[in-house]
Amino acid sequence: MIRRFFTTVAPLLVFTLTPLAALAQGSDTWVDIGSGSANAGASTDAPFGIARTETRVGRVNVGRGLAIGMGPNGLTLSHTIGVGQNGMGAAHNFNMSIGREGTNVGHGAVVTAGPGSRVFAGGNTRIDRDGPRGGSRVGGTGPFTRAWTESRTRRTPLRWR
Repeated sequence: MIRRFFTTVAPLLVFTLTPLAALAQGSDTWVDIGSGSANAGASTDAPFGIARTETRVGRVNVGRGLAIGMGPNGLTLSHTIGVGQNGMGAAHNFNMSIGREGTNVGHGAVVTAGPGSRVFAGGNTRIDRDGPRGGSRVGGTGPFTRAWTESRTRRTPLRWR
């Protein structure tokens, strides 16, 4: 009985008693799509998470990154996708973190057209002892390029009961 108690409770205690530095967690993704190229990246530093990328080069170049992290502070998610074909390109990213101290949501997009067009986009989101935060970055090269980003953080005060 005692052996069973320690084999089931010990992993839970180790997870709960991790140092404060391990409580920080975040997710980050990016894409870079150009003429004949597609690159993507994804990473997460959460205790539990996944990070996946996909790229295809052909008639239509596609890049995608997805990172999801979960830990004692909450949930972080970052997703970026981009496409390009014949001198045109578009990319978008979405980033979100949900924790006890509040939420952060950010997103951005870019479109471009013309010879030598290239789009790049990415973003990150993080939860640490200062609460949730994040950002979005997008850009492109080409004669006709439009880009925008937005990020909002909503703090929720801790309520002691």
